[in-house]
Amino acid sequence: MKHPVLESPRRLAIAAVPILGFLITPFLPFVNGPHLWFGVPSVLVWTAMCVVGTVVALRIVEATYQRDGGAALDAADAADGDPR
Repeated sequence: MKHPVLESPRRLAIAAVPILGFLITPFLPFVNGPHLWFGVPSVLVWTAMCVVGTVVALRIVEATYQRDGGAALDAADAADGDPR
């Protein structure tokens, strides 16, 4: 049986989406300007959305890892005293 790997390409792609949102913020003209969204600066709203997106993405990564058998693997590693 193949063990689940936390660093799979699918999971890395899911986690990369909000991180790319953070990184491209200075280059987005609709964000990086004197605009107000909901009464606050657009950069602040965009950053808050990226933070929420990161939390959601990491939750999806954790859920897919657990669904693919990661819970059993983690439990076995904890029982063996594996420091990974």
